[in-house]
Formats: sequence, C-alpha cells, structure tokens
Amino acid sequence: MKILLLGSTGMLGSDCKTIFEREHTVIAPNKETLDIISWDKVIESIHQIAPDAVINCAGITDFRLCEEDSFSAMKINVEGPRNLAQGCARFGRKLIHISSYRVYSGLKSIPQPYFEDDTADPLSAYGKAKVYSETAIRENAPKYIIIRTGWLYGREGRNFVKWIIYNAVKGGRKKQTIQVAEDQYGSPTWTYRLAYQIRELFSENTSGTYHATAEGYCSQLEYARFVLEKLNLRANLDPVRTPEKGKRPRHPLNGILENRLLKKQGHHLMQEWQKDLSLFLDQSGADLVKEARKISKKEG
Repeated sequence: MKILLLGSTGMLGSDCKTIFEREHTVIAPNKETLDIISWDKVIESIHQIAPDAVINCAGITDFRLCEEDSFSAMKINVEGPRNLAQGCARFGRKLIHISSYRVYSGLKSIPQPYFEDDTADPLSAYGKAKVYSETAIRENAPKYIIIRTGWLYGREGRNFVKWIIYNAVKGGRKKQTIQVAEDQYGSPTWTYRLAYQIRELFSENTSGTYHATAEGYCSQLEYARFVLEKLNLRANLDPVRTPEKGKRPRHPLNGILENRLLKKQGHHLMQEWQKDLSLFLDQSGADLVKEARKISKKEG
C-alpha cells in the first residue's frame, strides 16, 4: 500500500518511516513540498499521490513555543490536521493523527490513569490545540485513527532522555546538578515501539481514538535516575515541584494513560517502560553520550 507521511524527519515520524517502509511505499514530502496549512496544496497532493492512508506526525511540539505563540500553534496544529481531514474525506482516504496526553488536566490522583472516554480539559495552548485538532478530524474525516501518547523519546529530535544526558555531561568531570520534577508522572514511551503500534492499527483497519503509551508509570525524577544509572553517568538530581500558574499547574501532573481500547480489541503491542528504555539505551545510549559531549565542547 501507499502511505503519505507528514513530519517524517521528526522523532516519531522518522521511526514510522522506517517501520512502514518495510511493507509499504512511503511518500514523505518535506514542509517546502507539502505545507499542511495550505488547503490547496493538501488537496492537490492527496489527489496526485493517491495514498491509501495519511499519517500526520507534523506540527509544533515545542511546549514553550506554543505558549509564547498560541496563534501559530493553533494554525499549524489545528488548521493543518483539518486540511488533511478534509482532503482524506474528499478522496476516501484514512487519516492517522498523533495527539497527546496534554489534552487532559492531569488532576486525577496518582496512579489513576486517563481513559479514552475521559473528558478533555487541557491546561496549555498546546493541549488546547490538540483537543481542537481531534475535533476537526472527527468532524471532517469519516475514516480516522487518533492516537494519544506522551513522554516520547527516540533517536531523532529533542526529548527528555537526551536532555538528561546532555546536562549530566556538559560540565566534563565536574558533577552536575539537574533539577527534575518529582511530582509529574507518566509513561516513558519509545517512538520505535509506538511506530509498530501504529502499523498494527493500520494493518487491522481499525478506527477511533486510542491511547498508546508504554505500560507502567514513573515520575520524571525516577525516569532521570533510570537513564543515569543505566549509562553510568554521574549527576546530582535535585527534586523540584512543578510551578503553578494561577490555581492549576501548566504541566499535567498526571500524564498516565490506560491503553484500554488497544487491549480490548486485541491490538496491544506496548511494553513496560523499563524494558523498552533499557533496550533503547543499550542500542543508542553510547552514541547519545558521545553526541552530547561533542555539543558540550562546542558550546564550552
């Protein structure tokens, strides 16, 4: 089959490209070739390429940038998916769209997870954009898969694992102190595993809104400690509390998602977060440390 993949150079998009190329023809245009906020370009591209499905991994994922420029966040993260949904509807194609745990407030008590049918109540501009993008897809695309996930890490792009490694090595032999949230909880999720899960849903011709994160959960503090211990890196972890804006924190304190629909339908492929993170660090940890040290030397 033919897949039109948007955002193929990003953290999740690059792994989706690797996984889907093994069985399908993947067309992966860059932003200059296909800008999803251009309705005309989206319609023209879907018509000419005639894909069996469109996978949307594109968008602004920088949380702070979305807060600083909410207009651009809404335009790219909502208008783009709406254009794709309308294009897929016009030509009878399926749309697979990536959403986020940030559609929820995170006010549930730990360790109570969020289920697919829980009411969205975002705290941030990014979370609001994701809610609106989901609505745009449900209202316009008759055939769609929406996947809510979070705490992603992978070989490409920026992520928490790379951030921890960089901050641990940036001082050379001097032991660094890294501030890490002790009150934010979620499930560290490997993009490579998630790409397999997306392919499973596509292959089984499913439809609807799914949660897909690694099994189990931890705090960011526990997450950071796991990475440092696995890679034998020395650093002092300074536990901090999440700052609040008004009466509620901007970051959901509880980002735990339950993959209930995947399990119910027999499509669940996600693994325990410790198992996947250990495997990822075995494969890529040494290279990530080397890359972080090179960056640190250039900046120093």
